[in-house]
Amino acid sequence: MENRNHELQRGLKSRHITMISIGGTIGTGLFLASGNVVSKAGALGGPIAYLVIGILVYFLMKGLGEMSTFMPIPGAYTTYSGLFVHPVLGFMIGWNLSINGFLGLGAEIVGGGMILNQFFPSIPPVVFCIIISLIILCLNMIDVKSYGEAEYWFAGIKVVAIVIFLVVGVLMIFGVIGHQGFIGLSNWNTKSIFPNGFTAVILMMTGVIWSYLGVETVVISAGETENPQKNVPKAINTIFFRILLFYVGSITVMGLVVPYKDVSVLSNGYSGLFKLAGIPGAAVIMNIVILTSLASAANSMIYAISRTLVALSNEGKAPKVLGKVNKRGIPKNAVILTLFLGQVSLITNFVSPDKVFVWLISIAGFNTLLGWFGSFLAHYRFRKWLVAQGGSVDKLKFKMGTFPFPTIISLLVLIAIAIYTAYSPETRFSFYIGAPMLVIYFIIGTILNKKGKLQEPNYKPFLESHIHETEIK
Repeated sequence: MENRNHELQRGLKSRHITMISIGGTIGTGLFLASGNVVSKAGALGGPIAYLVIGILVYFLMKGLGEMSTFMPIPGAYTTYSGLFVHPVLGFMIGWNLSINGFLGLGAEIVGGGMILNQFFPSIPPVVFCIIISLIILCLNMIDVKSYGEAEYWFAGIKVVAIVIFLVVGVLMIFGVIGHQGFIGLSNWNTKSIFPNGFTAVILMMTGVIWSYLGVETVVISAGETENPQKNVPKAINTIFFRILLFYVGSITVMGLVVPYKDVSVLSNGYSGLFKLAGIPGAAVIMNIVILTSLASAANSMIYAISRTLVALSNEGKAPKVLGKVNKRGIPKNAVILTLFLGQVSLITNFVSPDKVFVWLISIAGFNTLLGWFGSFLAHYRFRKWLVAQGGSVDKLKFKMGTFPFPTIISLLVLIAIAIYTAYSPETRFSFYIGAPMLVIYFIIGTILNKKGKLQEPNYKPFLESHIHETEIK
């Protein structure tokens, strides 16, 4: 019988959380969304969009890493924003992340359905969406250590595939393999680098932000990690540069080899490159790898959202039933709700999958802005809070260098992207959907806060441990 006495278990090792973070990030955002970004932003504009947001992610991870090594708990987003800034902001961030996750999960499932539909065109994509959902539900009902091990190997498949892609692409650029001969920079010309102007690069950044969604799973998993003060910083310091290589590196190679007009959501540049290389069956194999990647990313996303719901429940920001954990350390109710709401993917039964996919990533990308904004703001306030509570910044296990400049710059960049998203006719619909959602979160959070429903997280054990460690040193 389930009860509130069971707790999440610290069964994840450093290699697990590193690969979980990679697994959560490398999915539709890389394999499918990148095709849409390159086709709109251009052969050079695409990599630039991913690079700019990648730098933003680096600062984000540094700030989250600083807070999570001080206070390693599940659902870090909602807790840090609520504790260091304001409880209502914590409520907004937590539910925004959860709803955003449902949309993102739907996009991952839609992506998988589109890939399977290419192999079995007579079967509607909605059928595959249901099958994928059932598979990842089963994977998330195992104990957390088994989940981490499975995700470790799933993510490993992605990494190997991208490394092979990079090697083959570079060999094609220099004319070693393929029928095109020496390619060099021939696909980077005045028509292809920014075909729709540099404004298109800025417009695509909202979708790119969504592409990186999942990298913060390493922080969310801190509450279930062995020795988080050691393993979380280690994972953060390695994960960013790997993902930057996989994203910016592979998309740059894609733009150099595959004409930007030949890539889209349905015609992804990864299988397209192998086809141009003349490798028999490579495109089919790549699509199978992509399918595995999408299922893995969806699996990781369910993990992150369900743990966020547990944190919301523990802080009075969600129904108590969502905080229940079974004897295997799995928040079953939160997992089931996450997957159920992720069935937004089933609207593909009524609208074409590629359109639904772009809609979902656009809305999720805009909503991600709030989550990141709240995290940067929480980090900006964190050090002042720590000192006021009697702590010491010098004794933090992990620190962002040159603070607070990266945090302030990142906040300004996010505001600029949000304004431009609302201004542009091409992305305005994501603002029209996302902004009212934020207003609703604010109103509900304010009402609950006035009624005294929003509870302060139990930070005192972490603070006392920090102060005690300072004193004995």
